[in-house]
Amino acid sequence: MTYWENANHSWTSDSTRFILTPKQRTRELFYFVQEIGYFKAHQPYFTERENLPSYLMKFTLSGAGELHYQDAVYSLKAGDIFLIDCKKYQYYKTTSKEPWEMDWIHFSGGNSDSFYQEFIKNGSPVFHTDSENVRTNQVHLIVDKLLQLQKDPNAKTDFESSILVHELLNELILQKYQMDFSDSEIPVYLYAVKNYIDENFRRGVTLEELERQFHINKYQIVKDFSKYMGQPPVDYQISCKISYAKDLLRYSNLSIKEVSMEIGIDNFAYFSRLFKTKTDISPSKYRKTDSHAKQNE
Repeated sequence: MTYWENANHSWTSDSTRFILTPKQRTRELFYFVQEIGYFKAHQPYFTERENLPSYLMKFTLSGAGELHYQDAVYSLKAGDIFLIDCKKYQYYKTTSKEPWEMDWIHFSGGNSDSFYQEFIKNGSPVFHTDSENVRTNQVHLIVDKLLQLQKDPNAKTDFESSILVHELLNELILQKYQMDFSDSEIPVYLYAVKNYIDENFRRGVTLEELERQFHINKYQIVKDFSKYMGQPPVDYQISCKISYAKDLLRYSNLSIKEVSMEIGIDNFAYFSRLFKTKTDISPSKYRKTDSHAKQNE
């Protein structure tokens, strides 16, 4: 597919923009910045494009804009952040009388695609953060650090930029899915639920059992556990089973069928499929690979 773009570059004289050409080594090793800037863009500023191999993040600081992306239209105000894949058609423009003030960065490399897929999993490329504190928001501060790096680059710049882009991507997901909480905000009962699963995963723990044990609605348990522990209780229990199976395959002489029974899975064929799904390798190959590694230590 051929790249194309239409645009009106109506930004103010105090706007900042860097266009970079990363070295081949940088493209192979790192996350890398392709373009980055801070804009105050007044009407009729717009960009329309497709098939650009890049990801774009924009953080609205003041004013207002509009994004057309994947058959939807999003109004953008202070505190709104979007992340899009520029290979897909996009159109964005200033809609306010005052300039649309924004941080923005085009980037690629590393696991950019995986981060984008995680970001977009709820179907929306846009989320709203605290509009009262955009200047102290971590996303703005990271972009500002990246901008400062480009002003006087040296041999360390590509390394430092890669670290900051990775930090930016993590921060976007933390803020979008409201995972930027402190340990003190985690409901105390969840630690007890986690410990209960840790102690009983081999026999299997149902949501109904957790509900009876902790006198909390099972749907609330799933919601809280997913938010604060990063996955639903059932998925966490499966992870415990697979981790213990790895330990037994590596450090015991139990047969694979006995390992399956030991972690509470009676169906050996199901255990093999589940193990391969979670690890990308069969139990027998995992054992052989580990045995081969030990012989070469």
